[in-house]
Amino acid sequence: MISVVCVYNDLRIYNEYILSSIQRQHGIHEFIALDNQDGHFSSATQALNDGGRKATGAYIMFVHQDIRLNSDDWLDRAEEILRSVPNLGIAGVAGKRDKSGVITALTHGDPPKLAGYLQPTEPLRVQTVDECLFFVPREVFVAINMDESTCENWHLYAVDYSLVIQERGLTVYVLPLQVYHESEGELSDAYFVALRKIVAKHKRRYSTIYTTIWDWNTAVPIRIQRAYCLLIRRIRKLMASRRVR
Repeated sequence: MISVVCVYNDLRIYNEYILSSIQRQHGIHEFIALDNQDGHFSSATQALNDGGRKATGAYIMFVHQDIRLNSDDWLDRAEEILRSVPNLGIAGVAGKRDKSGVITALTHGDPPKLAGYLQPTEPLRVQTVDECLFFVPREVFVAINMDESTCENWHLYAVDYSLVIQERGLTVYVLPLQVYHESEGELSDAYFVALRKIVAKHKRRYSTIYTTIWDWNTAVPIRIQRAYCLLIRRIRKLMASRRVR
């Protein structure tokens, strides 16, 4: 069984996306919804650790409120795939392993488009997965909770968990499970606060931390990479808008 854990702060989005998707699922599952409309959870790790400790399923699925599952048997298919994956530590629907591009089964935008360069047809190993939706075997989560000290806000907690998992000898995967994500992500100040702490934590083991947003060199100051990243993203957005016209 899969235990689904979601923390939400927007009731309309929560009802329209993840709740309606879960209610349509045919298989047996557990749904743990964490209402954070009053802001009593100060970080994603605090909220999701709380929900994960309540889970009873063999696998825990941590998911954003604005995710739509693409079929009524999605959870059943996910569990079947998860059972087949060797040495599983964490698995997501989007991730990155090197400079070759984002591997993802996720779409976003209107009309929907693939949020990456490679759509997997089988589980693929990666370095990190995206936070929007990921699975952890419950026995792994019991042994390794998310790091509430390093990840003190709402960003990059799955990236940090992916790196920790690999240090424990387990494997990180992207799975061929299609979903729609209403948000296309953001690079707020809080993102870079989290990034600096994660780089400081892992720089001795990793020369580059690959994320779905950008490839972060652990030897180069974040402020320099931030400026370059934001510039390139603005240029790409401008070029995309010109193609549409």
